[in-house]
Amino acid sequence: MTKEIDKQLDDKEKKLRKKIEKQVENKKYQDKITPIQQKFIENYTSKYGQWSATQCAIAAGYSPSSAHTRAAELLDWRKHPDIAIEIQDRLAALREAWDVNRDKHLAMLVKIRDASMEKGMYGVANKAEELRGKVAGLYVERNLTLTKELSNEDLHDKMKEIFPTKEAFLAGQRDIMKDLFPDDDEE
Repeated sequence: MTKEIDKQLDDKEKKLRKKIEKQVENKKYQDKITPIQQKFIENYTSKYGQWSATQCAIAAGYSPSSAHTRAAELLDWRKHPDIAIEIQDRLAALREAWDVNRDKHLAMLVKIRDASMEKGMYGVANKAEELRGKVAGLYVERNLTLTKELSNEDLHDKMKEIFPTKEAFLAGQRDIMKDLFPDDDEE
């Protein structure tokens, strides 16, 4: 299912990429990306998901009063297709680096374990090793929660089962009292 979705996304990205490249060819002026635009691209891709486009534009040097508009223009592939391609290429490289698979995950856990062992952080090393075991399928977590509504009659029957006589009930109460109040010697 996810492979089908990935394939559909890849197809859509390829179609968009072709449109953007065509837009670059048809661009009226073949100007280069300016240093401030380059700074925006760097901020946008390095802080992707952390900063808004407006924050990236301000950090790049655009005026705070017009940064929102400039960011929207820079991200519009119809106005700046060359910038859109550059951002798309950088984000594709980042997505590849962010991609999580079993081998990368296990390798990172080994690095964390080894580094923490060198620093004497045995708790972290132990956790990393535990997580490696979970990834490998050595541990299976199972939780089972059973709930059942008991009626007053069911409760009464259970109490009778636990305490068949009055003496057994009072002895149980005394044991609980001793546990709760160990310093109190009264009986």
